[in-house]
Amino acid sequence: MRRGAPLELRSGMRVRFGPDHRIGELVRPSPNGEEWLVKDRLGRFWVSATRLELADETAAR
Repeated sequence: MRRGAPLELRSGMRVRFGPDHRIGELVRPSPNGEEWLVKDRLGRFWVSATRLELADETAAR
């Protein structure tokens, strides 16, 4: 994963997550801000904010 400026995450943003790089939508942050609830076609998952990448709409799978 790239190191650089932290992402400014907001509800509704499309992100890539997981080992298979699924695309989902951010729902809400955890109370401490370390994780985000992400929903996709398979359900909802808590994902570490450090493991999220912005989804490129043109390369959506």
